[in-house]
Amino acid sequence: MSFGPRYLRVVVTARCSLACAFCHQEGDPATAHAGGLPGDELDALLAVAVDQGVRKLKLLGGEPLLRRDLPDRIAAARARAPGLDISLITAGAVEVDRLDACFEAGLSRANMSVHGCALPAFQARTGRGEAAFARREAVLARLLERGRPLKLNYVWRGPQDDADLGLLLARAAGWPVVVGVLDDLGCADLGPRSVRAAVERLRGPAPRAWAEPDPDSLPTLRLQWRDGLTVEIKDHHLGQEAPWRACAACPRQGQCREGIHALRLTHDGRLRPCMDRPDVGVDLRSALRRGGPPAAALAWHAAVRQWARPASLPVPPLAA
Repeated sequence: MSFGPRYLRVVVTARCSLACAFCHQEGDPATAHAGGLPGDELDALLAVAVDQGVRKLKLLGGEPLLRRDLPDRIAAARARAPGLDISLITAGAVEVDRLDACFEAGLSRANMSVHGCALPAFQARTGRGEAAFARREAVLARLLERGRPLKLNYVWRGPQDDADLGLLLARAAGWPVVVGVLDDLGCADLGPRSVRAAVERLRGPAPRAWAEPDPDSLPTLRLQWRDGLTVEIKDHHLGQEAPWRACAACPRQGQCREGIHALRLTHDGRLRPCMDRPDVGVDLRSALRRGGPPAAALAWHAAVRQWARPASLPVPPLAA
């Protein structure tokens, strides 16, 4: 196939301590198994993913650090594939030692979702107060102090966020981090051009810009300023690439602005190629329970072969 599924996003728990209005929950809202799969089943399905060619694993939720056995799950995946890229996305409003335990178990890097750089913005975005904000700041300080590989993500919803985003960009200029500025997928009038315009309105034109490749996903636009600030913008979208058969007839293709190419494993063990299409998926957990890892591997392989576009079909060009 022209797009190899080498990137898997895994909802390890659907629980979260925050209540962000713009959270898309990876298209996997909490239902009966909000806590996620049992550890042995999750380990088995991650082993299947690695054996099927996954090289990039992102653990998320919900808030993944609310899952107390997460270091054990990371250690098991690391033992299975020593070269695996294992990262997670956290809002950071947790006890500061939890992320350290994950790094000690084999985590490669962390992404922190900055839901408000200043306290008022944090309160407005998350519905939480000073205690949660203080925990986030403590986790961020620990990550920077220990030199952990880190990217900060900020969802920009329009000019009302300029002051708060500007504060984050000013702070991050002195840190060894990349700031990913994302458009709110719930706002149809936003996109990578409006995000770049906002960032350069706040920081001035970027002296350097380049396309940053990702062999396991979509490339991104990188902007860099002389004070060291580096910003990432997802200027390629899954809807433009259309790697799956279901994309051709998808009613959302023209509006699809997801800036990654990844398979997803939901909190209850379903494999899905897209967070916007709950009707397209396969139940790996049932296959695992029915016939063990071989049955789950067979279900994975059959699903990907069914979903993937044949190489003979043209991939639509990127939008101008």
